[in-house]
Amino acid sequence: MQRSIRRVWLMLPCLLSSLFFIGLPLASCSNNVSPTTGSTESMTLKVGQVANEISFFPMYVALRQNFYKAQGLTLDPSTPIMMGSGAKLTTAVEADSVEIGVGSVTNVFTISRVDAYIKMIGAVTNDYLLDIAVSKQFEAQTHLSASSSLADKIQGLRGKKIAISAPGSATDALLTYLFKQQGLDAQKEVVKVNMGANTPAILAALKAGRIDAGVLSPPGGQIAALGSYGDAFISPVRGDIPAMQHQLFTVAYVKQKVIDAKPKAIAAFIRALAQAEDYIQNHPEQMPGMMASYLKADQKTGNLAWSAVKTSMPMSPLINQQSYDASDQFHVKAGLIAVSLDYKNLVATDTMKNALSATASSS
Repeated sequence: MQRSIRRVWLMLPCLLSSLFFIGLPLASCSNNVSPTTGSTESMTLKVGQVANEISFFPMYVALRQNFYKAQGLTLDPSTPIMMGSGAKLTTAVEADSVEIGVGSVTNVFTISRVDAYIKMIGAVTNDYLLDIAVSKQFEAQTHLSASSSLADKIQGLRGKKIAISAPGSATDALLTYLFKQQGLDAQKEVVKVNMGANTPAILAALKAGRIDAGVLSPPGGQIAALGSYGDAFISPVRGDIPAMQHQLFTVAYVKQKVIDAKPKAIAAFIRALAQAEDYIQNHPEQMPGMMASYLKADQKTGNLAWSAVKTSMPMSPLINQQSYDASDQFHVKAGLIAVSLDYKNLVATDTMKNALSATASSS
């Protein structure tokens, strides 16, 4: 309802003006987008994502298997721009320097506060693919381990230095949620160290003792355990937080005006993502090797990574309401949004369905 009222107010000046200037086309009031009828649509898109982390793996598969090219789409530049944090990505999307953003649902909820026309156009990964890893020194001092109760783990993290990617990011959201469930305020209870979406840097800081813990993508905690300097302390995807399982996590999102201006290019992007997700499901034997290549890691790490996240890879880019609602409720309970955000307002369901029902150019 709030979004509908907001749209009416946004359109009102244009509608009033048309009463006085009969020749003024109402199409110019549609989110400042020029109609594409009679013009040649560009099949080039600027795509940005937070980082080369595990939750963006389908994007890598689409690029490596040439699925964008197969759909007649060109990325400019030829690989997605790495922004380093969700905050930087949302800023780039809002400034129109990036047309498609690939980041967490948290990013989309944040940008939707200032842009009523933001839309999700594809699920990239499910489950909350972030863990809290701690140092062995922390475990020794607190007498806690991965098998301790969740309440005891949160109490043990009070007063500690914890790395996050950036304020307002998905990494920050996880801390906010967990502490709030224990009646605590993470802003007051821990020292947050902003390190960007950089798992190797966080692990290096953990190993050196510069931080006590870090919120990072899997298999960061498992790598720390292999090196005998840390552990995956709290892991949503492992089932440590039942209420957080099966929720939508990483998505592709755009402004409505991009969908309006480049419908064929957006459809091609969605189909390329669908091809990547289908390829992942149908070639599981190739995924550990591709994961190792993607993370620029050894095969053991690739095996760990694939084992940790294989159940989080979507069957399709279509965003179902159940996974969306689970994510929405997580953000409400964490106090990150005041009220639930309507699925119909934020998810471009018709855009996704139309793209996937069309005959792919590669068939």
